[in-house]
Amino acid sequence: MLDAESEYQSVIDTINGIQGHGMTHRLSIPKMVIIGDQSSGKSSVLEAITKLSFPRGKDLCTRFATQVHLRRNTALEKEVLSARIEGEEEFNNLFRVVQLPMTFHGVIEQAVLILCKKKNTDISDRVLELTLSGPTQTPLTIIDLPGFINTTSNDQDKSLPNTISVINKRYIQDPRTIILAVVQANVDLNTTRALSEAGEYDPEGDRTIPIVTKPDCIQNGMHPDWMEVLLNRKKTMLHGYLVLRNTGFDQKDLTWEAARLEEQRFFETDLWSPISADRKGRDAVKKFLGNLLFEHISRELPILKREVDAAIDAYKRDLVALGTPIANTDEARIKLIESTMRLQPQVIAFLNADYDHTYLAMFKNKPIGSSGQDPYFIRSSLLSLYKKYRADMSSRDSGVPTTEIMCLVARYKGNDLPGFVSFNTFKNIVNGHFLDRWRSITKTHVKTMHAHLTEAISSFIAHVANPIARDVFTHVFGRFSRLQVIEIEKTIHNIIDDEATPFTLSRHYSETVHMERSKNNWIPALPCEPSPASELTNDSGFVTPPASETESAVPAAPEAPQTGPPALPLQQQQSASNWDDVHTSDEMIPCLRAYLKTARDRIVDKVLMETIERHMIKGIQEYFSMVLSATNGEVACMLESPALKRQRVDLEKKIAAFEGILEELSK
Repeated sequence: MLDAESEYQSVIDTINGIQGHGMTHRLSIPKMVIIGDQSSGKSSVLEAITKLSFPRGKDLCTRFATQVHLRRNTALEKEVLSARIEGEEEFNNLFRVVQLPMTFHGVIEQAVLILCKKKNTDISDRVLELTLSGPTQTPLTIIDLPGFINTTSNDQDKSLPNTISVINKRYIQDPRTIILAVVQANVDLNTTRALSEAGEYDPEGDRTIPIVTKPDCIQNGMHPDWMEVLLNRKKTMLHGYLVLRNTGFDQKDLTWEAARLEEQRFFETDLWSPISADRKGRDAVKKFLGNLLFEHISRELPILKREVDAAIDAYKRDLVALGTPIANTDEARIKLIESTMRLQPQVIAFLNADYDHTYLAMFKNKPIGSSGQDPYFIRSSLLSLYKKYRADMSSRDSGVPTTEIMCLVARYKGNDLPGFVSFNTFKNIVNGHFLDRWRSITKTHVKTMHAHLTEAISSFIAHVANPIARDVFTHVFGRFSRLQVIEIEKTIHNIIDDEATPFTLSRHYSETVHMERSKNNWIPALPCEPSPASELTNDSGFVTPPASETESAVPAAPEAPQTGPPALPLQQQQSASNWDDVHTSDEMIPCLRAYLKTARDRIVDKVLMETIERHMIKGIQEYFSMVLSATNGEVACMLESPALKRQRVDLEKKIAAFEGILEELSK
């Protein structure tokens, strides 16, 4: 074997010690596994290496992974075997010491009963661990896996082939696993499932060592071909080939030593002389594999140690992130106050676009959504929403055509003197045709602004808040947001209602009216009739009819003076009445246009300042007041839950296990 067997035993013991901490499912460790087709001689290979005589019965072929540890212990007078299955204490106590050789068969039978028959399954993904210690043992750890099958019998589960593949894949895809691919010499090498599976996960062959079994079964005329294979000339493998002669079923009662001597005589013939002595026979194969595993483990242990260190650090960070356990609501409230004092300036800075370098570094490259709203930089996206609201209000209040204004005047006018613009008529037109539309537009846009801001603040709180108090912050913010919705709706209602009685005593309104009158020649059109195609349309959507048409609508003066009130014909009386309506409408149009512009700007500014800005941005202080006065029921969620306790205990166990592994690696 090796000159420094004590050193070799040390690295094997290190691996066995690591496995003893039960973390192999979380940590990849160097190992050696045997794979092959069912009945290819896998168990015979294991038997040849370990000296353990595995049962040969049909129902006892490999149905689960069997891991064998060989340990040298010079303090023992003879070999001692123990068996264990993780989580099966009764089995472990029963077979803590196994009397060899006869009781060993009972170990396998009992393992099949526990791992397969109790579960009513043909295969198990659990592991039977065997430890064989003795004064002359060569240190080695090797795992025998269930053999591949391609089909099933009538009484077997049809998913069995896939189940076996999944179990074996879990081992052979690990880059720290050495794969012993068993190939029987009486089948075509190219159809061997073991080499195919190994090649899929180890394409360069760095970890794969083919072991050829049943060399005494080579068909007539095929010996030269197989000799080319074993000499690594036909299908080249990085580590070459090994060959063993198995004991057949009819030789199951043959002792290990007798089987070794018979194998030795078989390979001593001239037929097998081209094969190097260190690659044929159980003694040579065991020595070769031992050296290979020693080198593999020695190379991987420093890397493994770094991985264990990193895992311990990660688990400790996770444990710290859980915080100190909180036992009662008084402790929880103190922790909540501390967390609030840290969170409050962060949220205010976020809303004021006062981003620190850490925040900028984290989110500066985050993509902006398709809507153009950026929840990470809230002020910029709020500005885009504000602009959209203002533009929407402006684009939808294009003026009402002159003819329609005339009809509205006729509908809403009361006991008015001819030629006067009635304030009530003006108010009714504004209320009936603009305020409801503005109210609808405003509610829609403010709802969008509020939803976006709520989502942005919620995400920010979830990101920066103390995890222990995060649920309280989130729950109270939901309550705060719902209250703000009510206040915002009231504010919108009041702002729009304020315009129900037009407020025109403003310099801005007066200047706008003057500008409208000076830049447009408002000449009335015929009332309540479609405007001719020749009408001119001004930039507000109101129409200005040609002067010639207007003049034709004015009644001619009587030719001779009369005494007393003139008695106009009925047609002339109607024309005079129409003139009054047209004149009233004509006077109203520039006033209406000026008012709409003034009122719209006033509403937009007030809405933006008094809804989102007042209630959500400046009003965020109210949110933190609500947090500090949270109910005991809300604060109770900060107490450590059973799930969190389990998570804490699990992390503590992992840390303890990995620290134990680190101790093993540091010996």
